[in-house]
Order: sequence, then C-alpha cells, then structure tokens
Amino acid sequence: MASSIGKQSPVIVQFSYNSNIKIGGDPKTIWAPEGARYTSNAVVNGAKANADWIAMEAEAWDANYVAISLDHFKVPKFKPGASYKSCATPIDYAGLVEETRDYMKARGLDAIADACDDAAIKEYTAYLTSSEYQGFRADFMETVRIMDPAWGMIDTEGIPYVLDFAVSRDFANGVRIGLGNSHMMMEAELGATGTSGDGIGYEPMRGAALEEFANLAAAFVDYTGAEGMAYDIGMKHAAKADERHPADEEKLEVVQRTIIEQTGIYAAYAQHGGTGAAEVAKGLVGKTNVNTAFLVAGSCARAEHFGADMGKVHAGDKKICGTDVETHVYLKALYESCVERYETTGSYQTGDLVAKFLAQ
Repeated sequence: MASSIGKQSPVIVQFSYNSNIKIGGDPKTIWAPEGARYTSNAVVNGAKANADWIAMEAEAWDANYVAISLDHFKVPKFKPGASYKSCATPIDYAGLVEETRDYMKARGLDAIADACDDAAIKEYTAYLTSSEYQGFRADFMETVRIMDPAWGMIDTEGIPYVLDFAVSRDFANGVRIGLGNSHMMMEAELGATGTSGDGIGYEPMRGAALEEFANLAAAFVDYTGAEGMAYDIGMKHAAKADERHPADEEKLEVVQRTIIEQTGIYAAYAQHGGTGAAEVAKGLVGKTNVNTAFLVAGSCARAEHFGADMGKVHAGDKKICGTDVETHVYLKALYESCVERYETTGSYQTGDLVAKFLAQ
C-alpha cells in the first residue's frame, strides 16, 4: 500500500531463509503438537506461498515498483576439524578451492592465500561436498527459481576468506549458469556483519588495514561477480528502540571507491542493521534493511490495542479480540513505519524517476 501511493515508491520486500521455512510450516521452527508428521520441503512451500502473496498484493494495489529480495540465506556453519557426510556432485570443488587460492595469490593477497594449505583445501572441499551444504544450495536455487527475486543474499557470516570467495562464486555460478538467471542481483558477504541481537563492539578500520580490506573487497567482487556487498560498518542487528549507530562512512567511501576503480563495477552496499542506523549514507548505501523496525511497530500497536482493556480480552469480547487488530491496528502501524523509513532514504515518491530509468 505504501509503495502504491501518489507517484509510487520503490520497495524491496525481503524474505529470509528462516521466514520461508516458518511460512512453509517446518515443525522445527514453529509450534507443533507432539505426534504431528511433516513430510514436505518447508523452504519450497514457503517460497511458493510468499511469492504468490506478494504478487497478489502488488497487483491488487497497483504497486508497480515492488520487488522480492532473499535476505540472510545463511550457508551451513563451517566447523574446522568436523567430519561431514559427503554428497555426490558433478562440480569439482577441490579444483574450485585451488583456483580460488591461486586467484587470491595472483591478486597479491599472499597472506590469505598462503594460509590455505593442503589441509585447509581438504577441509573446505569436505564442507562444500557435504550433504548439508549441497542441500542448502539446492534449496536456494529452487527458491530463486520459484520467487524470481530482484536481489539475493548469500550469508557467509565470517567463514575463512578463501572459502567465502569459493562459496560465493559457487552460488553465483549456480544462479547465472545453472538457472540461466542473469537479472537477479547477487549480494555476497565479506566478513561478519552480525546477526540478530549481537552486541559486538565495532573498531573502525583505517590506514593500511583499510587499504588491505578495500583491495580484498575489490578482488571479491571481481572473482564472485557480486553486484551487492555486505561488510561491517558498525551497525547492529535487531537494535532496540533507543539505539542509534553511526555508519563508518570513511570505510564505506574507501571500499566502494576501490571496488569501482579496480573492477569498474558499482557493487551496491547493503546496510544490515538498518533499524538502528543513525542515518542512511545516501550515494553509498544501496539497500537498507529495516525488518526489526516493522516488527516492533506492529507489536507495539498490538500491545496497546489489547492493553487498553485486557478485561474484555479475557472475557472474550469479539470486538477487541477480532481480526481488526490485524487488518486495522497492525496494518496501520506498519504503513506508518514504512513511510517513515522511506523518507529517511530519499526514495519516497520517486516512482516517476524509476519509470524514466526503466524507459531508457
């Protein structure tokens, strides 16, 4: 609704791996009675349901600039020294890891490349050929096929750099070559951007360390084909209502400029933890994620609605217990929060500009 008003406003509606699983009904992620049997693929079920729902809403409200994004599709955790159940695959993953190491060596990233010895290659290959990784990869590819997103994020959250490069390239190849999809923007994560509720402190990166990271980021984009980037700039996931975190704009400027200079690619920066962002660095941030802001706005509205007369709730008064709490109270709160967030990005009522661009 917010996207359809006036000149219209572009919006990306995000669906994470976990949200698709929950909507798909996986009993490990929702409450289910003991003895209930679940025999389907929850990721695929959720992808189908969410894709149909967002398409229906966009058509019903004549919202022309609504796109789907896959957010935080987090690869299985890499555990050094772990034993993995192997899975048959036509891809030469040992060759991919060796190729990745050689590429990094050629880019002058010697310290990282040298740390990837034969033992590390063996461990990385075992991980990449594991049934856990291959199952996740298959789920992601099927989700892309079903939902046809404009943007897709592979969350590699802090795995070793050589493995990060290899995983990101593997997924990019799966989308571009395996699915023949050339239009979805691939977002890849370099290092750890944090997860919900993290309280990890942020240390600004400057001087030689920043230059080294910027060169690493440029190599990452060049090798993986990433068109969107995520790396730590001091945000915090699921920030509380009174928290505001300033973005490390110097790091953003240096890294994004280096990527463009070395690759000729504008890899849009994805700001995770946007709910607690003190500001949106326009021109540097390509997408800001504000999932938590909407959850909190809706939950607060519900709480105030029920809290106004808990006696009637417990007495079973249909007026206060009915669907109005969802269709009026919750929905209105989300709409207002959405408009507020639109205005901070400068994208509110810019549909006419989007139309001109698409007409070129």
